[in-house]
Amino acid sequence: MKSFAKWLMHLILGDYSAYYIYARSCDTGEPSCAVAGFPFRFEEIDESAISRSLDVLIREQAYYAGSGSHVYACLEGDRIVALCSYWFGERYLKRNFWPLADNEAKLVQIISLPEFRGRGIATSLINASLQDMAGKGYGKAYARIWHSNIPSIRAFERAGWRRIALVMEINPFRQRRPIRMRFKRVPRKPEDYSI
Repeated sequence: MKSFAKWLMHLILGDYSAYYIYARSCDTGEPSCAVAGFPFRFEEIDESAISRSLDVLIREQAYYAGSGSHVYACLEGDRIVALCSYWFGERYLKRNFWPLADNEAKLVQIISLPEFRGRGIATSLINASLQDMAGKGYGKAYARIWHSNIPSIRAFERAGWRRIALVMEINPFRQRRPIRMRFKRVPRKPEDYSI
């Protein structure tokens, strides 16, 4: 039944995508990088550090570094075990999936080595990187998460991010440009208004 529904959606809508938009204030109030008993450290790194990694999965993330980005690593000793990348300004305009103000950034990629997943590293890396971003003058960050990516949704929600919208793109009849629709989330409780 599920495969039939997917086939039918594709037939009607063409290629489609559905993403949740999450947002969070950069000043999280969380401890910056040190967590008692947590055997990892967090720091901002550059493209050359990523390129020197012995792990192929990490080296493949070098694309996300460079001008118009801030990239943060979770390190176990000298080994990079997770990365979190933010884009802003001109660099982000190439994607421009969600509008950003001058003091905002978009978390465009977060990844952990498979053997380190499920240990809270992504959540801790997100919080540590947001604290550093706040120190650089950023007020808010956004993330786009595929609607069915449950591990990412959980990591962001544990890190205090709030879902603010659903963005769908459809491409009926294989048009040149897809149709993008944004559905803002209507908060149910007063505390949902703050991000």
